[in-house]
Amino acid sequence: MSICNKPPNKIAPENLGEAVPEVQVQRARRNGWSWPLHLFQFIAWLLYLLFALVGFGILVPLLPRHWLPAGYVCPGACFIYHLIVHLTAVSIDPADANVREKNYLGPLATFNRNQHAHVIENHHCHVCDVDVSAKSKHCGTCNKCVCGFDHHCKWLNNCVGERNYWLFLNSVLSAILGLGLLMLVACYVFTEFFIDPTTLRSDQHFEALKNHTDRWFLFLPAVPVETQASAILVTAGMFILLSLMTVILLGHLLTFHIYLMWNKLTTYEYILQQRPQQEAKEADKQLESCPSQARPSQVLVVLSVHFSNPASLVHSVKESSRTSAMCFSFSKLYVQSDDAEPEQSSSPELPSLHSAVPSQ
Repeated sequence: MSICNKPPNKIAPENLGEAVPEVQVQRARRNGWSWPLHLFQFIAWLLYLLFALVGFGILVPLLPRHWLPAGYVCPGACFIYHLIVHLTAVSIDPADANVREKNYLGPLATFNRNQHAHVIENHHCHVCDVDVSAKSKHCGTCNKCVCGFDHHCKWLNNCVGERNYWLFLNSVLSAILGLGLLMLVACYVFTEFFIDPTTLRSDQHFEALKNHTDRWFLFLPAVPVETQASAILVTAGMFILLSLMTVILLGHLLTFHIYLMWNKLTTYEYILQQRPQQEAKEADKQLESCPSQARPSQVLVVLSVHFSNPASLVHSVKESSRTSAMCFSFSKLYVQSDDAEPEQSSSPELPSLHSAVPSQ
């Protein structure tokens, strides 16, 4: 039997042996610990452990004895507070109240764009299948409606909404303060290493190394590990660079959210406001990259005006063809100067019109 004789609107396998594609069941995520975990989440925890280990295990023990209490307490309080608010922001469920009351961890409804234009219509979510508040938005990553939706944070692997927005800000602020204090300690150790290294060797373990200034200890006072002097210098320098980059990025994020709070906006609303401006800029760039060329409609206007006088018609077509050729050459030079691909001009169509004039 030829395949051309098969019905064209076949929607099911002809026999039961053929494989049927399975529809993936959509499920929602409860918080930042729900699967799948994000790579940025692991990077955030690794950076936290790295800063804590190097800062409190290597740099702070090198401070003079009268500065040791402040070196441990001030940055340590910021790090502990950051750990608490970070864990709380990750563990909390920012979903809408009606969504949390429903068992939304089971299979969710499949959104059909042929039936509905938007996921949320008239304060009703067609995926969560519940009525939500006016400030709720449906997060595509967590696949649930979040009350007061601001953005989906990849570092927390959780949505930031009305329930955990202040926890998110406190997490950023405490990280900036803790890293800033440890960066000051690292700068002190780095400079004193060249000015007066003896001020950094106030711990009692250095008494056995008075005659060996090129030998130092790491992880004082609990687990002293002997090392070379260059290791202290490289560790302090790398810590300063990495912590400075992190503080600058976190400071930019905190400044941005202070700006949003001042203007009473969320990150989602700010993106919606900036989208038309970005589209207008892209449209302007496209117009600038495409120079104006002679259009065939201009030649048709000339033909309609001078149709009664064949001589003037031939002269006008010649002039228009010269003008179009000049415009084409200038546009070609303009496009080539911008390193763009030259566009085809409409002027090559003019000779055909010119050859048709004598027959008319």
